[in-house]
Amino acid sequence: MKKPSIKLLLLSILLCCLVSGCVGLLKNERMDEMIEQLIIALNEDDADQIFQSMYPDAVTREEFDALYEGISERWEKSDSYTFKLNSINTNKSINNSGDTIICKAQYYVYTENDNFTFNITYRSDDKGEGLYAFDIMHGTIPVLISGGFTTAKENSTPQWGALIFGVLSYIFIIITIIDILRKRPRLYGIWLVAAMTFFAFQVQIVPGNLHMGGFVTWFAMSAFKIYSNKTCNFVFALPVGAVVYWFFRKKMLVQKCEPDKLPINQ
Repeated sequence: MKKPSIKLLLLSILLCCLVSGCVGLLKNERMDEMIEQLIIALNEDDADQIFQSMYPDAVTREEFDALYEGISERWEKSDSYTFKLNSINTNKSINNSGDTIICKAQYYVYTENDNFTFNITYRSDDKGEGLYAFDIMHGTIPVLISGGFTTAKENSTPQWGALIFGVLSYIFIIITIIDILRKRPRLYGIWLVAAMTFFAFQVQIVPGNLHMGGFVTWFAMSAFKIYSNKTCNFVFALPVGAVVYWFFRKKMLVQKCEPDKLPINQ
């Protein structure tokens, strides 16, 4: 295997290890301002303020009033709230009249008594800019409170211990793969696949219920995470494939060095 291929393989492993920790870093100041203004207007039951912030001619006043009536019934006023950008998609097109930007975002909003999902669309072109469409729904998916790389300040010592063990596990796998590629034991291709195999034991505690189980998988990550719906999820992931390789490594290398014992013709 060529060196560039080895580097690509190791980079892929690190990417799989860290990708879960990168989720949650989405941010867009323009859309953040828009969602906050929308929440304030809903708290004040100020339909005029929302209509004035909309893209020109996006909807008629009659259409807006019908839309707002349904949304205001679902929304519950709250002076205390937080919001989190869950997903965002921006499209930009260029034409003779100028640039057209359409940005669609989904936010999770948490109040004292309820949680909501906001879907908002922003449009900007030569005719103007503003809120192009919006809707809200009750409920959100659980959001990570502590136990991840993006919640460093909230993590406890056991949670950091689980994350550090997870990182060390991937370093151990990388060292194992490098050794397999250098020593080339018998069936080294199978050992490369096996080295990335984990045995994971999971304990999940949800309000009023407990789930436990073990499974074999690739690219697992040890962690102890706590979510906004009071769910606790503990995963202990052991790189069992790499451990087994080092257990048999000496024997395999000795077998590789032994000359083939073939019968000698007399």
